Formats: sequence, C-alpha cells, structure tokens
Amino acid sequence: MGKLSLDKGRINQKMKTREVLLLKANELLKQRTEISVDMVAREAGVSKATAYRYFSSSEALKREASLQLKAKTNDDLFADLSTTDLNGRLDRLIDYHFNLFINNEIEFRLFLSSIIGESVIRKEAPSRAGRRVLLIREALKPLQSTLTPAVFNHMVNSLSIFFGIESITVLKDVCRLTNDEILQTWKWSVNRIVFFKD
Repeated sequence: MGKLSLDKGRINQKMKTREVLLLKANELLKQRTEISVDMVAREAGVSKATAYRYFSSSEALKREASLQLKAKTNDDLFADLSTTDLNGRLDRLIDYHFNLFINNEIEFRLFLSSIIGESVIRKEAPSRAGRRVLLIREALKPLQSTLTPAVFNHMVNSLSIFFGIESITVLKDVCRLTNDEILQTWKWSVNRIVFFKD
C-alpha cells in the first residue's frame, strides 16, 4: 500500500479518520487490551487497508496512541476562549505544547527516534501528523478571515516547526538552551511570525 499524504487532498477527512483510529486505540489501551492495527480498524469501523496506510505496524500505532492519551483536542484546549482572543489562544497553544513536551520529554524523544528510524528503513511508512497543525490552525482562527489562504498556511506551517519535540531537541541539544530559554525562544518566534514584533 502506498504512502498516505496528510498534507494534500481531503486533509480534514484524512485527519478525522486518523483520529478515529487513535481514539479507538486509546480506548482499548485503557482497557489494558493488547492492540493490533487489524483489531483497531475493525473496532473503529475502518477498513484494514485504510488503517495500514496510517499506521504501518501495531507498534507504530501503540507508540502514537500512548502519546495521544496525554494530548488535548481543539475543543479541550480552546473551549473557554473566544474565537476572537488571538493573544489568549496563542498563549494557550505555547503553554500547552511546552508543558506537554517538557513533562514527557523522554517518551517523545523515543517516539521521534523510532519514527525517524522507521522512515529510513520503510520508505512506504505513513507520514506522521499529530495534532499540532490542527491546534495551530484553531489558535490562529481569529486571523483566518484577514489573511489570504496562502499566507495563513505559511503561518501555520512556520509555527509547526516550533510546536514539536524536534524543536525541543534542537534548542536543548544544539543551542544548549535551558527549558526557560526554550520557552522564551518559542514566545519570541511566535510574536515575530504572527505579529511581526519582538
């Protein structure tokens, strides 16, 4: 089965299907059930062939599902914030991702390592997506009607560089920043990208 692209075509539908699989996997993991891609696909009402386009193995599915248990959805993260409160939404986005990665750094580093290794060995392995793009798009919702689609997408893609374990590893391992300095770097970068200010 070919590699599934999550950045073109019916993106929202693909992300929803992926989310359904992860939610069902999470539900089964909470029951202490030993999961497989076949089992999760059957329980989620998704074809086995489709499920394998998102997760190339049961290990890949378990690895990501266990981390997703710690993550929040758009509704969870921004439920109490107005859709016009750009500053509040960006602050929430930054604090949420920073705490998620710093508090679970070892697990996310191991996840990143395994994903990179799998991408080298198995060229047909599916792209990883996570929730960061959806959360960033939701945080930036107050700007969506004021920007062209191209500029809005550039902004979302630029911020996606920061809100992942990849950013933590570069800033900590290469730049030798402390956790506090990483947080300040994130805030400075978001201000430059979104508000064009320091």
